[in-house]
Amino acid sequence: MSQPLPSPCRPAGELVLADGARVRTRPIEPADRDALADGFARLSARSRYRRFLGPKKSLSARELTYLTEVDHVTHEAVVAFDEAGGQMVGVARYAAWPGSDAVADVAVTVADDWHRRGLGSALAASVVGCARANGIRRLTGTILWENAAAGALLRRLGFRPVGSSDGALEFSLDLAPT
Repeated sequence: MSQPLPSPCRPAGELVLADGARVRTRPIEPADRDALADGFARLSARSRYRRFLGPKKSLSARELTYLTEVDHVTHEAVVAFDEAGGQMVGVARYAAWPGSDAVADVAVTVADDWHRRGLGSALAASVVGCARANGIRRLTGTILWENAAAGALLRRLGFRPVGSSDGALEFSLDLAPT
C-alpha cells in the first residue's frame, strides 16, 4: 500500500470512561491486523451479525487488509485498546462510497464486555470529527431495526433516519466544514 495521504485528523490519546476504565485510542495501522482479527473473534455471533447486517463467522485476509490499510482521509478508523489488558476493544470507521469522496458510510464495533460504557459513543464522535476535518460532506449509517442502542447512538450524534428496507434502518448526517 502507498503512504497514507496527509490528514488533519490524527486522534490519539487516553480516554477515561465514566466507570473509570482507561483505553488508548489512535488511528488504525496495518500492524493492527492481528489485534483486529482477535477482537472480531471475541465478538458474540449477535454482535457480528449486527455489525455486518448478517451472519459473519470470520474476517478473510482480504477483509483484514481493507480494514487495517486505510488512507486516513477517504477511509479512516479509530481504534481503542484496553490499557489494562492490551486488547483491541473497539473500532469506529468511515469509508467513502465508491466513486465519491464526499459521502461515506460509518460503522462502530465495541467488544461485548465493553458495551454500555460510553466507548462506542466516544469512538463514533471521534470518527465523525475526522470525517468533517477530512472534507466528507455526508455520513450514512445502516443498522438492523432491532438494534436500538445503535439507533440511539446515531441520533445522539445528529444522524436522522432517512429510510428503511428489509429490516434495516438507514441514517444520514450532513457535515458542515470545520
